[in-house]
Amino acid sequence: MQIGMKDFYQILGVPRGASENEIRKAYRRLAKMYHPDVNKDKAAEEKFKEISEAYNVLSDSKKRKEYDMFGAGGSFGGGPFAGGPFGRGARTGPGGYQWEFRSGPGGGRAEGFDFEGMGGLGNLFEELFQMGGMRQGGSSRRGTTHTPAREEPKARDIEIETEIDFLEAVYGTSRRIQSATVKIPAGVDNGSKVRVAGKGENGGDLYLNIRVTPHPIFWREGADVVCEIPITIYEAILGATIPVPTLDGTTRMKVPKGTASGQKFRLKGKGCPDLENKGTKGDQYVIVRIVPPEKSDPELEKLIEEWAAKHPYNPRES
Repeated sequence: MQIGMKDFYQILGVPRGASENEIRKAYRRLAKMYHPDVNKDKAAEEKFKEISEAYNVLSDSKKRKEYDMFGAGGSFGGGPFAGGPFGRGARTGPGGYQWEFRSGPGGGRAEGFDFEGMGGLGNLFEELFQMGGMRQGGSSRRGTTHTPAREEPKARDIEIETEIDFLEAVYGTSRRIQSATVKIPAGVDNGSKVRVAGKGENGGDLYLNIRVTPHPIFWREGADVVCEIPITIYEAILGATIPVPTLDGTTRMKVPKGTASGQKFRLKGKGCPDLENKGTKGDQYVIVRIVPPEKSDPELEKLIEEWAAKHPYNPRES
């Protein structure tokens, strides 16, 4: 790790060999502490940005591999050959967006060379590469004018990876890209693509590849939203009506008597907008987890012992 460079593993509190699941759990644990929705401290907001930056890199296998090789200076942050004329695949543009060129309709994938920012050396490279078009129609005799064969510029699509947070994905948002305001519709998810016609190179299209940062409470399953809520032993045995967070605010949900830990309840129509079925929403599913008291006491222990003696049962028996 280079001096002064951020240690993303240390920020998330995980070892360098951590699995994707361990990284995700670490992010969710820290997000619950520092997310602006739950912690209004300004310092917490900055901490959450740092945590999100670390998760954005370590949760992406390609970015993580580059980070492990080059540190925070990989292709996502301007590392060796990133964005230069000899770079491969994605390049890093203004504002942290990664982009690559691909051919327009009817063409295959292609890699281009960009000699901008190389001064005189760049001009030399351009001349050398353009000489490939001077092999036809011309004489090698001194004084003869050679006319390079130039192809008409082809339309190329541009792909940009852009990151939005969980609630922006749910409600929709917009981004300013290349002097154009791009509307991102409500209900997009990780891997969604937003097309902007004619905003690519030479009349090609612009595609936004959407990446959604996790939320400390909710997660997505298609258009459905899922969350996990703790309940007490008493609420599970006796039943209760408890407050539950939803995308539209807090609502109250009935927990019936004898509810088991891990049981799932459905709140109809409380999910995300469904992109495949316009005008409809998914559902919200609430998973309850029974949490015992932090401290027990002789009275409670005696009561449970008496009850267990009168009503023995074994849930592990098939």
